[in-house]
Amino acid sequence: MTSNPNSQAPSDAVPTAKFLQARITALSTTLIKRLENIFAVALDDTASRTMGGNAPVPPSLTETSAQQFQLDVESTAVIRAAEEIMMLTRTMKEIWLFGGLDTLAADHEDKDVNGQDEAAQRKMEEDIRIVEEGFRNFLERYETSLVRDGGDEHA
Repeated sequence: MTSNPNSQAPSDAVPTAKFLQARITALSTTLIKRLENIFAVALDDTASRTMGGNAPVPPSLTETSAQQFQLDVESTAVIRAAEEIMMLTRTMKEIWLFGGLDTLAADHEDKDVNGQDEAAQRKMEEDIRIVEEGFRNFLERYETSLVRDGGDEHA
């Protein structure tokens, strides 16, 4: 029994960041270009031709058919580009969720069971102590000002 040559291990199938960035750029460029083409056809100034300076000449059946065909082609291309962007987004979500994209690798090193190193733990405890002390000082000042104002909290 032969193995399927198209099957790869999940780690081998993960695209690189460079590939993903290039793909995003290519798809956005395609989408923008196709939208520009649609606007170019829709805003075509040949429809504003005038006959003898009076009323605009209506486009011929051939011109209208060509414009309609071009709009169909471009709108289909916009839909396809949008679908490809959605597929790329889904792929990136899967990579991120299932571990192919470890953006926190450097953060996982040298951590204890709770995910913090000792220096960060001490810094956090010191910050907590300073905040508690600040609240105590604030409450002491606030309480003395209430007593001086006659004990009315709404003054």
